[in-house]
Amino acid sequence: MTTLFDVARRAGVSKSTVSNVIRGDGRVAETTRERVERAIEEIQYRPNVIARSLKARSSMTIGIIVPDLTNPFHAELAAGAERAANASGYAALITHTEASPHTEQDAARAFIERRVDCVVVTGVSVGSSLPALLLDREIPVVVASFGEADDPRLGVIDNDDLTAMELVVAHLFELGHRRMAFVGPLLLEQSGERRRLGFAQALHRRGLQDVGIGGKPTAIAAHNDMQAIAVIDRLEREGQKVPRDVSVTGYDDIPLASHNRIQLTTVHADAAEMGRRAVELALGAARESRHVAYREIQTGQLIVRATTGRAPA
Repeated sequence: MTTLFDVARRAGVSKSTVSNVIRGDGRVAETTRERVERAIEEIQYRPNVIARSLKARSSMTIGIIVPDLTNPFHAELAAGAERAANASGYAALITHTEASPHTEQDAARAFIERRVDCVVVTGVSVGSSLPALLLDREIPVVVASFGEADDPRLGVIDNDDLTAMELVVAHLFELGHRRMAFVGPLLLEQSGERRRLGFAQALHRRGLQDVGIGGKPTAIAAHNDMQAIAVIDRLEREGQKVPRDVSVTGYDDIPLASHNRIQLTTVHADAAEMGRRAVELALGAARESRHVAYREIQTGQLIVRATTGRAPA
């Protein structure tokens, strides 16, 4: 059995510093926290969960809601959250909902029955009641990669989608594109509508409107990278070349986006860091028996690669 002292010796810090990292104390320097978390993983330290649970009246579990595990962005966000939970001695219960309202409600009930300490939500269906169901049972909730501004009890780690879509449209406009279309997600995710709105607003500021996928656009902005890659595949099957005939952009900057055969122009979002930060906020609130009630906005960077070019004559 490894101990707290073993971790401290491995990381070259005091036992109290290790305890602060495990508790999620924000006063620990970032480099020190990373060194301690690395030491925890290297020697496979696991706190005595049963003893801590009895002392803190805690289940030592975190619930994680994921709408689409086939999307690498959501998978990486969930993995980042799980790593952060494990580093703090918590188990992670991950539920895949496919953005189904019925599945979301089942997940909320399951988390309540299992008395999870807090929940991280990486995506929900449009108009979902899931966050409110958990909050009403005094379970701290952090939503990551989308916003729920209506409930002040929530913790929010959000993308600035409106600014991001402005960057996308500005880039395409500068390349001479005037006929643009937005392709939404396959699932009815809340963030999909917000990105669509940001796209439409950016076009309107330039006196343009979304021509739709059937309106012979010269540029297509996809809700996420997986949708963008699917669009590229469809275009090339139809005999069109990207970006010679049609430019395509994505959102998320998943690892596949930078693959040499794809080189997708996209908006970068750090999924793993978003998951880690969400767990940090959620655990901090759970340990103090309060709601998170905090909002943090991250502005994505437009990464220009090979799938966008000058508009055809």
